[in-house]
Amino acid sequence: MRVVVPAAFGTLVLLCTAPAQALTISNIDPKPHKITVIAGGSSNELTVEAENQVDAACSDGCKVKLQNGDEYELKGGETVSIEDGVLFVDHSPDADVKDIPDIDPDAPPPEESAE
Repeated sequence: MRVVVPAAFGTLVLLCTAPAQALTISNIDPKPHKITVIAGGSSNELTVEAENQVDAACSDGCKVKLQNGDEYELKGGETVSIEDGVLFVDHSPDADVKDIPDIDPDAPPPEESAE
């Protein structure tokens, strides 16, 4: 029993560690696209089938190279899509800004001070 508890705790810690940031690539086009994801020292060639998506490792930044030769540098964690043979960033973790002020678009403009 004494050996099982630390082993179970170690397994739980491994399962709860932060996952590597994946890059989610969707293909909106009606035909498949071959892409190459270059992360670190490794290169991974993937085929994104028509109207489908794949995940690729991109934890510390990566390059995505499309079949037409276009290259895109990404940070990791983005959701991107291929449409008409062009890569678009649909969502970036950098866009998750929590300190955006609450601005009422219908509010009157602030009064200017008379000096």
